[in-house]
Amino acid sequence: MNFVRLALFFPLFQIINGNATKSLWDEDEEEKAQKPILRIHHINIFGDSRYMKALSYINDSRTQFSITVSLREELGSNFLTFNIKVRVRPSEREVFVTLLQMRDLDLCGFFFEYRKNPMMKYFLQSEMQLSDIIACPVRAGNYSLNNVSVKDIYPQVLQNGTYKFFVEVIEATAEKVFALQVTTEVLVPSALE
Repeated sequence: MNFVRLALFFPLFQIINGNATKSLWDEDEEEKAQKPILRIHHINIFGDSRYMKALSYINDSRTQFSITVSLREELGSNFLTFNIKVRVRPSEREVFVTLLQMRDLDLCGFFFEYRKNPMMKYFLQSEMQLSDIIACPVRAGNYSLNNVSVKDIYPQVLQNGTYKFFVEVIEATAEKVFALQVTTEVLVPSALE
C-alpha cells in the first residue's frame, strides 16, 4: 500500500538525497534539552456498539496509551476505509490548523501490506505490541494495541501547542465504525529560551 511505503521510506529518501534532518527523538547529548515534552491530555474513543466495545488507557506518565477493542461480530466488508488527520493549535493561538490529512485509505489493503512487510510487523509487535495480526475480514474477538507512545503518532519537528491526532474507520455504507482522537500538549524546551 502506498501509504505504508511512503511512511517507511520518506526518511530514507531524505537521507539518500542529503536532506536528512536530525530527529528530535535522537539521543544525542547536545540535543537532549531540545526534546519535546509530550503529555496526553485526553483520549476520545468511539466504537459502534453494534460491532464493538472500545476502551483506551493512558499510562501514569501520560506519554503512552493502549487501546482494547472487543469486536462482537465480524467486519466482513472488504470496503473498509480509514481517515487520518493531525491538527495543531500553536501556543497562544485560538484556532487549530491541519498538518496532515489523508482520506479514504484502504484499511484491508493496509492490513495486507502490514502482513507482508517485516519492518512494519516488527515495529508494531515490538514497539507498540499489537496483540494479533489483523486481516480482512476482521474476525470477532479481542484486539489490543499497547504502549503506543505519543512520539510515534506525531511529526518529528514540533512546536509548542496542543495537537490532535484523529483516526476513524468507515464502512462502505458511510457508517463510522470506530474513531479515536488523542489530544496531546507539547512543550519544546528550546522554544522557551
